[in-house]
Amino acid sequence: MKIKSIRLRNIRSYVDQRVDFPKGSILLSGNIGSGKTSLLLAIDFALFGLRRGNLSGSGLLRKGAEEGSVELEFDISDKNILIKRNLKKTINGVSQSAGYYSEDGSSEDLTPVELKQKILTLFNYPKEFLTKSKSLIYNYTVYTPQEEMKAILLADSKERLNILRRVFGIDKYKLIVENSRILVSDLKGKKKEFEIRSSDLDSLVSEKKIKELEIKDFGSSLEKLKQSLNNVSVEIESKKRELEEFEEKSKRRDGVMKNLDILNNIIESLAENFSKNNSEIKKLNEDIDSLEESIDGKSVENSESLKNEVLEIENEIRVLESENKHIVRSIGEIEFGIKSSEKIKSEIEVIDVCPTCRQEVSEAHKCSIDEKEDVNLRDLKRNLEEHNKKEDENDKRMFELKEKLERFRIVQGDYSVLKIKHENLLEKRERVANLVDEKSLMKKEIGSFNSQKIDLNKVMDSFPDNFEIFNSLKSSVDELLKKKNELSSQYSSVETRFGMLSERIENLSSEISKKLVYRERVVKYSQLVDYIEKEFVQLIQTIERSMMKKVHSDFDALFKTWFGSLIESEDLELSLDYEFSPIISQNGHDIDYGHLSGGERTAAALAYRLALNQVINTIMSSINTKDILILDEPTDGFSSEQVDKLRLVLESLDVEQTIIVSHDPKIESFVDEVIRFEKKEGESFIC
Repeated sequence: MKIKSIRLRNIRSYVDQRVDFPKGSILLSGNIGSGKTSLLLAIDFALFGLRRGNLSGSGLLRKGAEEGSVELEFDISDKNILIKRNLKKTINGVSQSAGYYSEDGSSEDLTPVELKQKILTLFNYPKEFLTKSKSLIYNYTVYTPQEEMKAILLADSKERLNILRRVFGIDKYKLIVENSRILVSDLKGKKKEFEIRSSDLDSLVSEKKIKELEIKDFGSSLEKLKQSLNNVSVEIESKKRELEEFEEKSKRRDGVMKNLDILNNIIESLAENFSKNNSEIKKLNEDIDSLEESIDGKSVENSESLKNEVLEIENEIRVLESENKHIVRSIGEIEFGIKSSEKIKSEIEVIDVCPTCRQEVSEAHKCSIDEKEDVNLRDLKRNLEEHNKKEDENDKRMFELKEKLERFRIVQGDYSVLKIKHENLLEKRERVANLVDEKSLMKKEIGSFNSQKIDLNKVMDSFPDNFEIFNSLKSSVDELLKKKNELSSQYSSVETRFGMLSERIENLSSEISKKLVYRERVVKYSQLVDYIEKEFVQLIQTIERSMMKKVHSDFDALFKTWFGSLIESEDLELSLDYEFSPIISQNGHDIDYGHLSGGERTAAALAYRLALNQVINTIMSSINTKDILILDEPTDGFSSEQVDKLRLVLESLDVEQTIIVSHDPKIESFVDEVIRFEKKEGESFIC
C-alpha cells in the first residue's frame, strides 16, 4: 500500500488543504499544534470511519463548520483507490453521511459501513473487524499514536495479553475451546433428551410381538369367512343366471308385443298416406291442365338471346358516356386556350416595353406574335367545332339506344313470367311422377308389414305364461343374498379388527425405528462428547500453547534487537515475560518501566511497536498493509545519538513508504521528503 494524496475540508484546524505523499520516507514537520497529528487522524477516518471511544465526529469536524470531508487516494495491489468520507452536523451531533469509493476510475456511492467493508477486503483484514470499534491490525502495524503504545506497556498484564491475543489471531483458539464446552453441554442435553425418548423402546418391542400373534389368528378367520363368501357368491351367480334366462324370455315376449303394436301403427299410417297421395295426385293433374292451357305452346328459348342484346346495348351506352366525359374535358381545355390567345393578342397591341426583360418591344415583334396567335386560334376553333360535333353525335346515338333498351326490357319482363309458369309446370309434373312412385312403394310396404304381423303372432303363441318358476328362482336368490350379507358383515368386523391391528403394528414399527435412531444418537453423542472432552479440547489447547510460544519467542527476540539498536547500554537489558510484559533489568536488578528515562521509555515503546509490527506481518502474511509505516513522535525524549540510531533502524525496515510525525529537525537529514506545516489564525496549511 502507498498513500498518494489526502484532501481535508473543514477537518480540525484545516479549511481546505490537499497534501501529496511521495514514495519513500516522509517527514511531517511543524510546531506543536500545527496540524500534523490531525493529518494522521484524517487518514484513519478516511479508511475506517468514526469509531465510538476512539475517533468522534465532534473531534474531527472544524468548529463552526456544518459539513466536512476527507478524500484519500492510495495504491494497493496494483489498484488505484480513491475514498471519500463525509461529516455532517445535525441536532444530535456530528455523524457520518454516505461517501463514495472509486477503484481504477469506477466509482460508486456507499454507506459508511459499506466503505469500511471495502477497505477491510482491500487490506485483506479478517471480516470480524467490521463490527469492532478499533482496527487492531492497522493500529499495531501501520499507525499507533506513541502514547497508546506506551499505554499498552503500562496496561494490566491480563488486558495486554487479551489485546495481543486478538491482534495475533490466537484468541480464536480460546474461543474454540469455549465453544467446544458449550457444544459439549448442548450434546449432553441432547443425549439426555434422546435417552428419555428411547426409554420405552423395550416395551414397544414386546407389544409388537403380542400384536403380531393376534393378527395371525384374525388372518386365519378372515380366510375361512372369505371361502364361505365365495361359495355363496358362486351359488347366487348360478341362480341369477337361471333368473336372467327367464327374464330374457319375458323381455323377448314383451318385445314381440311391442313390435306388433308398432307394425299396426305403421300399417295404419301407410294406409292414411296412400289415401293422401291419391288426393294430391288428383289436384296436381288439375293444376297441370290449367298451366298447359295458359302457356299454349309459347316458347322461352328467345329469352337468352334477348338478354344478351340488352347487355350489349347497356355496354355501348357506358362507352358513349365515358367518351362524352373526355370530350367535355377537352372542350374546356380548348376554350381556355382560345381565351389565353385572345388575351395575348389584346395585350400585345398596347405593350411598348417587355415586363420581363424591360426592353422596348418592336412593331415587327408584335406582328410576329399576333400572327402566331391567329394561327393558334384557327386551330383551336376548328378543334372545338369537331369536339362539339362528336358530342352531338354521341348524344343522339345514346338517345336511340335507350329507347331500344326500354322496349327490350318490356319484352324481357313477359319472357320472365312465361319462364316461371313453364318451370312451375315442370315441377308439378315431376311431383306427380314422384307421388306415383311413392304410392307403388307404399302398396308393397303394406303387404310386407302384414306378412311380418302374421309371423309375430306365430312367435307370441310359442311363449309360455307360467310365472311359478320365476317366483321360485327369485325366492332362492333373496335367501342366498341374505346369507351373503350376514357373512359380509362378519367379514367386515373381522377385517376392521385386522386393519386396526395392522395399523397398530405399523405404528409400533415406525415408533421402534425412531427409538432405535434415538438410541444410535445416544451412542453417537456419547462418543462425540468423549472425543471433544478428552482429545479435541486438549489438541486445541496444545496448538494454542505452541502458537503463543512461537509468537513469544519471535516477539521477544525482535523486541531485544530493536531496543538494542536504539539504546546501547551494557547494564540495561529488556525482555518479555510470558504475558508479553517488559522485564527491565539494570545491573542485575529488575526495575519498573516508569523508572526509565524519557528517551529509554520512548525507545522501549518504539521497539515494542516495531517488534509487534513484524510479528503481525509474519503471522498474517496475506495482509496488504505491510509496505507502509506511520510513526507519531518516535523520538520523544531521544538524545542526538539515539536519533542517529533511529536513522539506522528506519533504513533497515523493508517498507516502501514511511510517514514520520516529528518536530525534531535532525530527522530532516535522513528522510526523502519533508512536508512543513504551519498554523495561522486557527488554520493549518502547507508551507
